Amino acid sequence: MVEESKRLFHGLKERDSISWTTMISGLMQNGMEREAVDMFREMILARFTMDQFTFGSVLTACGSLLALGKGKQIHAYVIRTDHKDNVFVGSALVDMYSKCKSVKSGETVFERMTQKNVVSWTVGLQCCVISSCANLSSLEEGAQFYYRALVSGLISFITVSNALITLYGKCGSMEDSYQLFVEMNTRDEVSWTALLTGYAQFGKANEMIERMLAIGLQ
Repeated sequence: MVEESKRLFHGLKERDSISWTTMISGLMQNGMEREAVDMFREMILARFTMDQFTFGSVLTACGSLLALGKGKQIHAYVIRTDHKDNVFVGSALVDMYSKCKSVKSGETVFERMTQKNVVSWTVGLQCCVISSCANLSSLEEGAQFYYRALVSGLISFITVSNALITLYGKCGSMEDSYQLFVEMNTRDEVSWTALLTGYAQFGKANEMIERMLAIGLQ
């Protein structure tokens, strides 16, 4: 299917930004991240205009490849083409930096975003989780994320709550992790795993199970 798409693309007499972006996205979604990044470079040389979907796809490819250098180059191109305030592109940048373990860069992008949605909050929290080593500064950052997510209403999204539970667990703040878990209206396997993992790393898995059974949570 991908090979057929590539054949059709290269056979086009005229290409536009949509056809380029569709091809880059298709390569990325089919595990051909290196080819997606290479095609993005060709798109630049061909002087076609990128949009949020182009940047989102190629940044996801960079994250999967752990290609921090290429990701930074694309970030610079994002700034030059005035896409830095796009919430979709911003979220993709934070996600790329998070996957490449460049936490400070991810946090900087997140803080400078003028608009945030559930995706940007989730990847922003993931950056915070990666940087946390049971230290006070990470716990304070987690508290700031929590209150901002609470005020914005994004705390109701399960992905945001799960990321916070993971952060609290890594920082050893099990009461905060447990309380947030209890307050969640909806829980999934990730919620339970995050809570259990936090308790288990401090040798308290049995304690957590007993607390759950005592209040009848499912």
